[in-house]
Amino acid sequence: MARQSLTYQLASISEDAVGLADRMFKQRFGMHVHDIRVLRLIDDQPGVTFTQLATQTKIERTATSRIVTRLIKAGYVRRKTDARDARQFQLTATAKARALRERADPLTADIEALVLSVLPAAKRRQFLEMLDALAGWLQADFARILAERYPELASPARRARRASKSD
Repeated sequence: MARQSLTYQLASISEDAVGLADRMFKQRFGMHVHDIRVLRLIDDQPGVTFTQLATQTKIERTATSRIVTRLIKAGYVRRKTDARDARQFQLTATAKARALRERADPLTADIEALVLSVLPAAKRRQFLEMLDALAGWLQADFARILAERYPELASPARRARRASKSD
């Protein structure tokens, strides 16, 4: 079989690990893995806005909105209008959310350790270092460099600025 592309392999690994974990989280905690991901992001950043959260989740925006709504209704998250911008709201995890994390986080750590257990300790450390480097690169410079290399990917506003500079 031909070697699959890097992005396919990364997505496939993620889907395989998340799919199995999702069933376990749903069974044990009544929540999906993505719900817990959103909850963790809110708990780690008290007062985070939905706009910030939607960017960080790596989940489609409307799905993130549905998750936040469920978390609020279930009493895991509080929503407060931002004092500086009434169009924004700030999200904060409740004590109920922190209690859930205390139970869910060890399961996450165990599943991740199991996923990585195929690698010897030294390779595991290298792999995690490489993942950190790759994630940092993708978050910091990749989009800009990709848009420079493939101008059709640039936002319409950026294309317009580029066009006006060449006139």
